[in-house]
Amino acid sequence: MRPRVLPNNPRTRQAGVGLPVAIFVITVIAAFVVNMGYLVQDNASGRGEQIQTARAQLIAESGANLALSQLFPPSAAPSYTGYNCGSISSPTGLDNDPGMAGCSVAVSCSSAGSSPNVIYSITSVGTCDNSVQSVTVDAM
Repeated sequence: MRPRVLPNNPRTRQAGVGLPVAIFVITVIAAFVVNMGYLVQDNASGRGEQIQTARAQLIAESGANLALSQLFPPSAAPSYTGYNCGSISSPTGLDNDPGMAGCSVAVSCSSAGSSPNVIYSITSVGTCDNSVQSVTVDAM
């Protein structure tokens, strides 16, 4: 005669947590993979914006430096007399460099005070795509 098997017998009843744990681990890993994809995509778009901002800053600084050279030409050193904001124009050709393609710069100048204590304020605004950066330089 065979022994009678009871349903609560630990030898015959199979119970385990392997399948639920495996499903949970797969779900968590899938969530990490999806979030990493979003993170990489955000990082790539942020990097592009950062590059455009740096390009706009560089062209604005270049415009301010060229405006200072127009206001105080090296050939007139050491006495700069007779120069004023009217001698400054926005530089052209800065976007001919392949690294600055699509960028532009606008320069303006204002002065305060009377000779010989005139303070010149040069503002240069660089634009690359949607990024705009401004540089202001004061000179006396």
